[in-house]
Amino acid sequence: MSDWLRWLLIAAVVLAAVGLVVGRRVSPGRLGLSWPRLPNLDGRGSILLSVLAWLLVAIVVAGGTAGGLLWFLGWPKLPNAGVFGVDQVLDLLKIALSVVAGFGGVVLLAVNYRKQRITEKEHALAVDKADREVVQGFNERLGTAAEQLAHDSPAVRLTGVYALAGLADDWVDKRQVCVDVLCGYLRLQPQVMSSGEAEVRQAILRMIRDRLTGTAWRQPVDFDFTEVVFDNADFAGLRFPGRVIFDRAEFAGELTSFDRTKFAGALSCHGTRFTADRTSITYAWLDGGAEFVGAEFGGGELICSGWDARGPVDFYRCRFPVGTLDFSALSIENAVVRFEQVEFSDAALDFGLLGNWSGSSAFARLSFEDVRFTRCRLDLRFLSDSERAIWFTDCLLDTTAVVIDDREAPMPWLNLRNVELRGGTEIPERIIRRPPSLSSAPRPGTRAPGG
Repeated sequence: MSDWLRWLLIAAVVLAAVGLVVGRRVSPGRLGLSWPRLPNLDGRGSILLSVLAWLLVAIVVAGGTAGGLLWFLGWPKLPNAGVFGVDQVLDLLKIALSVVAGFGGVVLLAVNYRKQRITEKEHALAVDKADREVVQGFNERLGTAAEQLAHDSPAVRLTGVYALAGLADDWVDKRQVCVDVLCGYLRLQPQVMSSGEAEVRQAILRMIRDRLTGTAWRQPVDFDFTEVVFDNADFAGLRFPGRVIFDRAEFAGELTSFDRTKFAGALSCHGTRFTADRTSITYAWLDGGAEFVGAEFGGGELICSGWDARGPVDFYRCRFPVGTLDFSALSIENAVVRFEQVEFSDAALDFGLLGNWSGSSAFARLSFEDVRFTRCRLDLRFLSDSERAIWFTDCLLDTTAVVIDDREAPMPWLNLRNVELRGGTEIPERIIRRPPSLSSAPRPGTRAPGG
């Protein structure tokens, strides 16, 4: 190859690269030009400029490839045109046609790419439009249902309840909003409870029960029943997927049932009153823990056996005027079931038959802190030979019969710290564990346990 052809090829490649960079980064308006700037290669701009841009890229790539190949071969000299025969001319013609076909393929690819980009944008716009229409339809349904709930007629309010229930099933993103509206309706206590209003409230509870019995609602949904009055509440067998609030609520009637209820989130019962004749919370799952603060457990009987506590359960300053309390067969997993600042009087308390406990004694234990037992029967019998951790801290046991397993305990399992025994209350010394970090000495002026 002659020197002039070599430098011409190099100059063409350099100019094409510089022109591409300048055309993409420099605005024509800054140069005083009136023609449009070269578009980006992402399908924007006119189809002609897009095709020209892709052709320019193809020319630059082809020129760079050819120049690199010639450089690799040491810039060989080509023979004169008179030396080529018919076969060589035909081969050169085939090469030229192949190059032209390649550029045509580049044009076709540019056009198809442009069409594909336009199709994708149209599809995205259509999807966005459909989503907006769906959301708009849901908002209209929500507004209509809210208006129905505010209607004077119980029949119309009942229609609004079922409308909100159906909307909660269909609109997963705003399901919490629908639930909040229904729970808010329950929190608005009327001055006079008519039969129609009672039917509307029962419909809301039935809707909640139907959705939480099966697998329809698995996403976390919170329920706020603050200050709601329940008559013969039946939440048995339900699975609450989120937090549940019963603060200052009241459970009245003959029976309140939470049997085999699963609480995936936290359970809050601050100032809650359980005044039903019989309150049954058996085999409940407390995965997120529970707080009973200032709650009152009245009525005739309280059964809380078989709990599976996988989070902390606290009874703080609660009142237990009932005569029978069954907390037997508790299963504690890396959690603490704690009674703090509580008084038990003339009651039979059953904490025996404790179930599976997992985790160290510092994280899986039954704890009584600043608790007073007066004329009580405290059942602490176990059927397992493994160690149990029950802590009594700053407690008073007055005229209380502590029932212990008759068998010889393989190891101490009762932790005492500042415990006062009165009225003949006795605790066998063999079951008392005295951790080095805790002082198990009794309060001044009292006799030691078992003494």
